[in-house]
Amino acid sequence: MILRRLTAHIQEQNWTAVVIDFLIVVLGVYVGLQVNLWNEARVEATQRQQIIDALVTSLNDSIGVQERFVAEIETGMSDWNAAYARGEMPPPFFYRFDGSDTPPDVWSTFQQMQLTELFDPATLFDLMFFYSELNGIGQKYVRYVTFVEDELLPGLGRGLDVFYDADGRLQPRYRANMDRLVDYQLENQRMTAWAKCLVYRLESKRTFKETCRRSGFRLDGMVDRPANAEPKPRS
Repeated sequence: MILRRLTAHIQEQNWTAVVIDFLIVVLGVYVGLQVNLWNEARVEATQRQQIIDALVTSLNDSIGVQERFVAEIETGMSDWNAAYARGEMPPPFFYRFDGSDTPPDVWSTFQQMQLTELFDPATLFDLMFFYSELNGIGQKYVRYVTFVEDELLPGLGRGLDVFYDADGRLQPRYRANMDRLVDYQLENQRMTAWAKCLVYRLESKRTFKETCRRSGFRLDGMVDRPANAEPKPRS
C-alpha cells in the first residue's frame, strides 16, 4: 500500500509527500531490523545464562563430591594412624565409593553448545583444562582402586601378616598405596578450589584475561600435606 501511494505521489510530483512516504519506509525497515537484533540478543543472553547455569550446577556438584571425598579420606586416615600409633596392626586403610570410578563426561555435552561464542578465551580454556584434569584424576583413582581390589581386599581374611612384615611394619607396597590415596585427597582439594574460582567467574559475568591457575588464585600448593599423610613407623 505504501509503495502504491509513493508511486502516485511521484506521478503527481508531490515531493513533500514523497519524502514523507520514503521516511516512513526507511523508518519501518530500521525498526524491523532493530527489533530483530533485540530478539537475537535476548535469545543469545537466554542461551548463555542457561549454559552458565548448567556449568555452575556441574561445578557445584563436583565441589560437593570432592569435599565429601576429602573429609571421608581424612577421617579414615586419622583413625588408621591413631590405631597404628597405639601399637595396633590395622589393615591398610582404603577408600572406595559407590557408582562409577570416574566422573561423568559432561564436557563432551558442553562442547556441542558453541561455547566459543559465549565466553572469553581465558574462561573457555580454564573450563576445558578443568574437565580434562577431572578426568585425569579419575583415571589415577582407577589405578589406585585396582590395586585395592586386586591386592588388598583378597588379603583381608588371611591375617594381618599379609600386610605387615616380621617386625610389625606395614609392607612398602601397602604404604605406597595409602600414599596414593593421600595424593588423591590433595588433588580433590585442588580441584575444589579451582571449581570455586570457575563458579565465581561464571557468575560474575565479566571478561577475564587470565585463567584461574595464572591469576594468583591458589591452586598449586594451596594446601599443606595433611598431618595424617605420613604414618610414622614404629621405633
